[in-house]
Amino acid sequence: MATPRLLDPSRVAATRGPPHHFEGGGGGYSYDDYDNDDNYSGNNVPSGTMSPQRALSGGGGGAGGGGQRRRGARKLVLCFDGTGNKFHGDESDSNILKIFRMLDRTAADQYHYYQPGIGTYVVSGSLSHTGVRARINSWYTKAKDSAVGSSFDQHVVGGYRFLMRFYVPGDEIYMFGFSRGAYIARFLAEMLDHIGLLSHGNEEMVKFAWKAFAQWQSRRGQQEEEEEEGEEEEEEEGGGERKRGGEEAAKKAHALHDYIKGFRETFSRPVGRIRFLGLFDTVNSVPRFEAAWMQRSKFPYTARSSARVIRHAVSIDERRAKFRQDLMYQSRPADRHRHRHHHHHHHHLHDLLEPLRRSIDGHRPAVAEEEEKSRQKQQQQQQQQQSHKRRLSASNSRYAPYRPRSAHNQMLTVSDVGDAMSCASMPTSDAGPDDEPDEQDIDEVWFAGGHGDVGGGWEALDGRKSTSHVPLAWIVREAIRAGLPFDADKVRQLGCMHDAAELYATGAGGTYKKTDKSQQQQANPDIRVEDESTGGRRPVEVPDVDNDNANNDGADFEDQMHKAHTSRIHDSLVYGGGLGILAVTGWKVMELMPFRRMDLQHDGSWKPIRWPLPRGEVRDIPPNVRVHGSVIRRLQQDETYRPGNLIIGGGGRGVRRAPAEYGIGEWVCVAEHGDPIGEVWMPLPFIFHVIENGPPQWLSENRWLVFYLSLTVVSLVALKRWTAGRSNEAERPLHGKVVLFTGGTSGVGAQAARELAARGAQLVLLTREPPSDPFLADYVQDLRDATGNQLIYAEQVDLASLHSIRTFATKWIDNAPPRRLDMIVLCAAALTPPGGARCETEEGIEHMWMVNFVANFHLLAILSPAIKAQPFDRDVRIIMATCSSYIASPSLRDAVSTKNWSASTAYARSKLALNVFGQAFQKHLAAYKRPDQLPMNARVVFVDPGLSRTPSMRTWLTRGSLTGLGLYLAFYAVPWFLLKSPYKAAQSLLHAAMDPELGRVPGGKLIKECSDVDFARAEVWDEAVAKKLWEETDALIERIEKEQAKRRGAEKARRKKMEEEEEERRKADEVGSLVEAIKKGKEAQKRQKGRGKRKDGDGA
Repeated sequence: MATPRLLDPSRVAATRGPPHHFEGGGGGYSYDDYDNDDNYSGNNVPSGTMSPQRALSGGGGGAGGGGQRRRGARKLVLCFDGTGNKFHGDESDSNILKIFRMLDRTAADQYHYYQPGIGTYVVSGSLSHTGVRARINSWYTKAKDSAVGSSFDQHVVGGYRFLMRFYVPGDEIYMFGFSRGAYIARFLAEMLDHIGLLSHGNEEMVKFAWKAFAQWQSRRGQQEEEEEEGEEEEEEEGGGERKRGGEEAAKKAHALHDYIKGFRETFSRPVGRIRFLGLFDTVNSVPRFEAAWMQRSKFPYTARSSARVIRHAVSIDERRAKFRQDLMYQSRPADRHRHRHHHHHHHHLHDLLEPLRRSIDGHRPAVAEEEEKSRQKQQQQQQQQQSHKRRLSASNSRYAPYRPRSAHNQMLTVSDVGDAMSCASMPTSDAGPDDEPDEQDIDEVWFAGGHGDVGGGWEALDGRKSTSHVPLAWIVREAIRAGLPFDADKVRQLGCMHDAAELYATGAGGTYKKTDKSQQQQANPDIRVEDESTGGRRPVEVPDVDNDNANNDGADFEDQMHKAHTSRIHDSLVYGGGLGILAVTGWKVMELMPFRRMDLQHDGSWKPIRWPLPRGEVRDIPPNVRVHGSVIRRLQQDETYRPGNLIIGGGGRGVRRAPAEYGIGEWVCVAEHGDPIGEVWMPLPFIFHVIENGPPQWLSENRWLVFYLSLTVVSLVALKRWTAGRSNEAERPLHGKVVLFTGGTSGVGAQAARELAARGAQLVLLTREPPSDPFLADYVQDLRDATGNQLIYAEQVDLASLHSIRTFATKWIDNAPPRRLDMIVLCAAALTPPGGARCETEEGIEHMWMVNFVANFHLLAILSPAIKAQPFDRDVRIIMATCSSYIASPSLRDAVSTKNWSASTAYARSKLALNVFGQAFQKHLAAYKRPDQLPMNARVVFVDPGLSRTPSMRTWLTRGSLTGLGLYLAFYAVPWFLLKSPYKAAQSLLHAAMDPELGRVPGGKLIKECSDVDFARAEVWDEAVAKKLWEETDALIERIEKEQAKRRGAEKARRKKMEEEEEERRKADEVGSLVEAIKKGKEAQKRQKGRGKRKDGDGA
């Protein structure tokens, strides 16, 4: 068989702009010299693509070509290997080494760069380590580099220096990477996008370029993390503070980016978009760099890149936490529209429904109709892209890549072969403002096996190709389609491609057009169906490739590929899985450490976590996963291969091995059906499976069980939604409004107080403890910090003491001019558990009657002048928290006896009295005649929060006993399911405070579930009952206050008398002490005189 000649794919690339003329060292050629004989049997040659026959080379067209040709765009190929991979020269080499081997080393227009993985080779002072100390130092440095990636910056800068030396404008850059090397390639690609490329000779500036970009990248990652957390917690406590932190981080990131812009415009030259990124199982396990300010947690999990074509092969079965996958779209679903990338292979619902409909109906459209639809779809995609460009945010445009300037802004559309041929003579232009990053072609395909089974490095023991050969062939073919020529002999030698097998190879979806045969195959996807004769599942029928023009080598190639589909896969966490005992033990120990990793959430978003510990958990696989055809073949042929993360889903703490009853799942082929290299499958949605094959057998056999379970779940969900209550949707400005709040430190009141404070209200909490109490002081400060509102205060008011209430209220109204008062929220309540004993306050009033009714009556009676003195245009509201228990209360006309007293009856009676008083107080306010003859604008609003999980409710349910508390905790699911949360219960209180409509209607409304309802007792509006209650309560307060005044007066007189007696005793004690001192002085003088006389007598 004749060796095909070498033909540079750039000669047939459809590009923008006029023909360019390049001069090369080995002769030159012009893009005008297009060979019309190579038309590939009439197949379309779409923009930016090439046929594998033209890429695989044998000679001619390069520097050694015989004719005078002008050099086209050079190709710079960078290969970054994984951690610890070394060169062996056999099948155990990594895929990066194999790709580097297949490159055409004789091509004058190619420059190749290979970089060993992190921890493999470390630069030292000598080439040989003969001394023991040198060997130990080398081993330690390599081990440290492998563990923590301490030389990450050196690896990135190494590729950067290579491009500095060889890149000239118009060159095409191709990058390949495995493991950490793949992350290095992505990081370097983004660095080129934003910092540009220093000119050759300015190596001293590389350090500054790296430092500037790394600092901006660190700040940018911190900014995005804080902004996302602020958005997630915006409705929770502290969300606003975190969001403000994100804004500060954004300002610093913008300032650093402005610095980068100035740096690159001064020192750097722009680089055209990278042509191709080929990645094998990217991981970002670089926990810390050499400098303290470069931590792995600060770098983004996904290094962004604007490369034109990106292909990423991902491992399904890798379980080590240090090798967690780093996907291209590892972000929240709500943020995916912010990406400038456009994934051409994540089909929308319409794209998946159309081939299914065709396969079901047997509809086969004509080729002309297909071409017409293809052109219409292409126009629609262009319109969507233009619309998407207009919707780009200012933040994205701020961080736009650094691109060369171009005067050519024309966009060419290739719709047929003629257009492709006419455009083939135009040169490739990497510059241009219309070269938008959202025109990317990204495909992320999952392959069977572990980390090394995707990127290579394991030795094939049975003589067949290793599992890593499948992703290698896929990446190589995609690189050829992107325009990178390989050495044909080496490609065939390594078994990565054969001409016959490539005759039916389809192009990459969205960017490259497909051949007629591939279009027909694409229109007829294979769908899994149920078949009782084969145990409920029929294997997928993979049609043979048309071998009319194929030779024996093509058959051997397909045989090798199919064997590689089922080659051995390795597990580094299983003894005998490929590694030694010590290595497996070390990896198992590391699984018990809290490494940071990405975890797939229920809503499809990704979140960094450390707990729970990894313990060999399986990888998370997104629901829209694209798996290679080799995975489906392995599932069919190997009964022991049943990855739970792929078949069942869930990932993380999910099932490692799926049970047999799950089968292999339902799949639909979405690309190149039957091709051993390019076949791709996606999960078939359940609804489509039911439409095609009817309900599954297990559903038919257990339909009534499923029906009852579904009915139960739906009923429970509906009941929970009903018991949870409605949410407040009303809002009005509260900044500057003064709110008096009772019961604002626990339960429903605490939630309502927090919400009002968060809206800017000046909050005065009336509490039993003094403001100096340390617990109350901490609570107030925490509330200020959480809401960002410093206008929150506490005043001591004991609602069980009439004197304490009068002291506060009198101090409040004793002010000229009257203090501002916008709202009074009476939310405090007392509840004696059933079976509890009747208790009275120090003033002799039953406790619940005092706190629930009399305290509110007394407080409003004293504050009434302050309420009436408010301006007429001020919406003043008195919100009273009531309870539905008032319905069961005996009439207030009936006398109360202490003999038949019960806690439930007393509580219900106090709430009924509060309702009656509230209606009477509303009438009292409405009847008041203001001195300015303007109407009153104060109204009473009643609120029934409903049953909720508050401390009072817990006391009532547990009967105030330890046994009841234990039962409550044991069966907490019951109150959780039937009772509201305090937050939901506070929604009606917020509605009463926030609804503007309530400020325009008469007062006395009852709010329940954020709606206006009627009272269930007519006694609430009974004026006779209200008059009697008002007079009796007023008389009770007057009597008790007089008694308390007399008692306080007597107590004061007693204390004064005691003080006077104490003062008299003190004075008498002082006089007695003085007299005693005088007596002692006189006696001392007498004794002194007696001693003097005796001395005189002795002297005589």
